Parts: sequence; structure tokens; C-alpha cells
Amino acid sequence: MNWVIIVLLLLSIVGSMLWMMPSPKQRVQAMLRQKAVRLGLQVQITRLLFPRALGESLPEERTCTAYRLPRTPAKTRGKKNTIPWHIFKLESHASVGLPSGWSWSKGEGHLNASQLEIIEKIIAELPDDGFSLESTPLAASIYWRENGTPETVDHIYQLLNRMIDENI
Repeated sequence: MNWVIIVLLLLSIVGSMLWMMPSPKQRVQAMLRQKAVRLGLQVQITRLLFPRALGESLPEERTCTAYRLPRTPAKTRGKKNTIPWHIFKLESHASVGLPSGWSWSKGEGHLNASQLEIIEKIIAELPDDGFSLESTPLAASIYWRENGTPETVDHIYQLLNRMIDENI
């Protein structure tokens, strides 16, 4: 009887330790986030309110991962102030100047044609699971589901750098 109790105790300890181990998906996310931080990106888990999609009565709200590249004084020196904007991959009425399937959350009508053209090119190069782009005077951001590789993080870094270099 003592052996049964000892075996059950050992199994409960081992089970607790295994339960605390990260899953394979969590390990990949940690690797991607470490790579992003090494490149100088800020990784932020944030609550995001989507614009109201066509046919929906309420906007969707969900927790998302943002990869942000801060706008440093050296990169913004001599450039005009950045106009804040935020776009999402969904259908809504606020879609003037964006490719099909994308909508504005803020900033609609404030960017010129060349800036909209740059945004369209960046959208075309987004990872498949990228669903939102944001630009503020402080940072450029891409929201995605982190289904990628370290090369995807490098690509996101390049896209964010382009957004800052082009001052959009």
C-alpha cells in the first residue's frame, strides 16, 4: 500500500511539472519575440477594438500581439509630423484609398495618394496572418498572429523600417 501512495505522489509531481512546461506553439512564440527584441522591436500584447465590419452590429474586440518599431529622433529628423492612422484586414464602409478587404479605423482621408500607394505595397508584402497596420508619431506597428519563422520577423522589421523611412 505504501508503494501505491509513493507512485501516486511521484506521478502528481511529474504531472504538475509537465503541465507547467510551455507548449510547442508557446516555444515558437517565445523564439519569435526574442528575435524581434534583438532587432529593436517592441512586442506588446494589447486589447484591440476592430472597426465595425459590414453586416455586424458591434465591433469585435480581441487580445492581439503588436510588433512595434519606435520612431527615433535620428530617423524622424527633418521630416514632417506623422499623421496617425490604423487599418484592419476586414470589410467595412471606411475603405477609401485602401485595397479591397482593408478598412480604416482612424486616419481615413488624411493621407495623400503617394502615402496610400506605399501602404498598398506594404499590405501586399504582409505575412499571411498579418491583420492590422498602425502608424503613430511614436511608432509603426504590425499586428499578426505569430504563425511564422524568424525570417518572418526579419521581414516585419523591414516593413516597419520602410514605414518609418517613408514617414507614413
